[in-house]
Amino acid sequence: MLKKHKYTLLWGIWTIAIITLSLISSSEMPKAPRIPYLDKVAHFSFYFGYTALFILAFGSKLWAVITALFLGATMEILQGLLTTTRSADYIDMLFNTFGTVVALLFMRKYEKLFR
Repeated sequence: MLKKHKYTLLWGIWTIAIITLSLISSSEMPKAPRIPYLDKVAHFSFYFGYTALFILAFGSKLWAVITALFLGATMEILQGLLTTTRSADYIDMLFNTFGTVVALLFMRKYEKLFR
């Protein structure tokens, strides 16, 4: 049964990780090395992974994109509203969207390799 639902489980864990990392106080996070644009690479990677895993778990590319864009926008808005150490950033939303679009293109070409 786990094998049948492995992508659903991975997608769920990935989603929880995105929400947690998006809303946790930045002062509680371990200090990352000062690598230029690491934050943007992380945003791209989180939403690339979210979108690819959604497609593998549920099969719908349209809903993968819709939910990824909604989640990305919602997390940025909530960062501005619910946290004191983080803020909403439109550039982060752009990289969330970029990760989603690249994942969609990647999965259109390579989805069969994961099935």
